[in-house]
Amino acid sequence: MKGLMCITALLLGMGLVACQSSTPTLGKTHEYTLKQKCPTIMVMKVGDTLVFNAAENPSTGYQWKLLQPLKLFKTEETFLQSEAEEGAVGVGGMKSFRFIAEQPGQELIELVHIRPWESTKQPDQQWQCRIRVS
Repeated sequence: MKGLMCITALLLGMGLVACQSSTPTLGKTHEYTLKQKCPTIMVMKVGDTLVFNAAENPSTGYQWKLLQPLKLFKTEETFLQSEAEEGAVGVGGMKSFRFIAEQPGQELIELVHIRPWESTKQPDQQWQCRIRVS
């Protein structure tokens, strides 16, 4: 019985390795923060990903928002709250945007740190990147 379990585990392990090696390679990932400026024109390929990370504390009303919808990219937003004691309020965290290039062309990504109800006010902070996808 013990021998059968060892053989089964070995075969399963080999199968997992085979599955991992057959997965297609993804494109290149470019990571930026608020302190890092994007090149004048960033050149990416279809399948490449741009990631932008910035501190955010939604309890203040300020949130990072994409200024306009994008046509060339699939966009994903996530917020990871910082560790805090149970029951703590007003806890900030990290906002992350993932932009995955889906088709060729040129586009401007504009992110602003604003309070949504103050749409006429100048953004507290902003970040932008002009991208050419080939």
